[in-house]
Amino acid sequence: MFWLVHIHSESSFLGTYFSMSLDFGSRVVNLDGKDFAIMCWMGPNKQFIEKWKRAAAHVFFNAGPYIFYLAGPAVASRLGGPLKRGEFALCALTRDEFLRAVRWEDSASS
Repeated sequence: MFWLVHIHSESSFLGTYFSMSLDFGSRVVNLDGKDFAIMCWMGPNKQFIEKWKRAAAHVFFNAGPYIFYLAGPAVASRLGGPLKRGEFALCALTRDEFLRAVRWEDSASS
């Protein structure tokens, strides 16, 4: 099982804070050949990102033409975590990488 969370346009409440939070240049950690950027949620309520980063299933965010993989607890610990409240780590995926991840997840849960 996995979650694909659609972030509506940047003009939406959530889209604005998601866009403001994206920072792929400050704290980048390479894990198994993938770059994860550790960033801080810029919205007034950190509960949105806290809920998703603790999810038992894999979480992907779809924002415009982009798809991001959100590091869950196991991946965050390998990135040097646990991550502080409001911190989260994303890995940008191509469409093909996302499809491979979803296909693998689907076949692993069967």
